[in-house]
Amino acid sequence: MSIHPDNGVHHYTTRVEPEWLDYNGHMNVAYYTQVFDRAGEQFVASIGLSEAHTLETGNSWMVTEAHITYQNEAMSGDDLEVSSRILALDDKRIHLFQSMLRKRDATLLATNEQLVLHVNLKLRKVCPFAPQVLERVRRLRILQQHLTPPPEAGRCISIDSRRP
Repeated sequence: MSIHPDNGVHHYTTRVEPEWLDYNGHMNVAYYTQVFDRAGEQFVASIGLSEAHTLETGNSWMVTEAHITYQNEAMSGDDLEVSSRILALDDKRIHLFQSMLRKRDATLLATNEQLVLHVNLKLRKVCPFAPQVLERVRRLRILQQHLTPPPEAGRCISIDSRRP
């Protein structure tokens, strides 16, 4: 895992395990979610919201909304790279966008868009980020603001009733 020094995008890598396949012979949807979640855990740790931070402060993060798009199949043994970037933020929330690529050919396999909340676990309520965490997130967002908005961001599920 690493944060790119020029654009602030966080990168996480993993490999598709044979047990992640379903009866269609490709990675099951549950494992796309797992890979995105692990990448998200690494991303929030990189900004100061690690498990150690949670144990020390009682503050953590939770995903309140998510939308995955499946673009291409991930197969057994594929090396994956997930990039995580910030589309927007305020003092309590991050609009996070993740792209999953197959490393050998840079094929886009899936995207994940999330609304991440900072929460106090004792109160079970949303609360502001600690100042040092908010500063890190703001710096990353500034580094990323020149990036082209992902076309998959903001999509919703619908069926066009005008088509047969």
